[in-house]
Amino acid sequence: MDIYQYITRDHEKVDGLMEQVLKSETAGQREALFLEIKEELIVHAESEERTFYKAIDDATNKEAVEEDLEHGEHEHEEIEKQLDKVSNTPIESDEWLEVFKELKHAVDHHVEEEESDIFKRAKQYLTAEQAEVLVTEMEKEKQAIAA
Repeated sequence: MDIYQYITRDHEKVDGLMEQVLKSETAGQREALFLEIKEELIVHAESEERTFYKAIDDATNKEAVEEDLEHGEHEHEEIEKQLDKVSNTPIESDEWLEVFKELKHAVDHHVEEEESDIFKRAKQYLTAEQAEVLVTEMEKEKQAIAA
């Protein structure tokens, strides 16, 4: 497995959890799923920036990737703001589902851009071996963040 497959797997996991939220029938189910999504997204974004984004930055002349990486980091920040907005909306309210859908839209948009633009850019600069090593690095970073 390489870093692209690893990150895609994370994206698919969160997408599956989000779909479960949309299908859930009780506030308790939605809340439990949302808490898992929130943890997954925060740990994923922080570990990704510290490993994958850093490796791309280190492997290139900074100007070549700066805009893509800054955009990715900005989207991570926007997703965190959306997570806070969902967290601060009463789960029993009709508004909660609308705010959650805004979060889902932001995540879907980020995933689409990352898996196309950033992956494409990374593949220009990272070797297959580096892409494989990054899996271990990102996994270790995720464990450290979650601890």
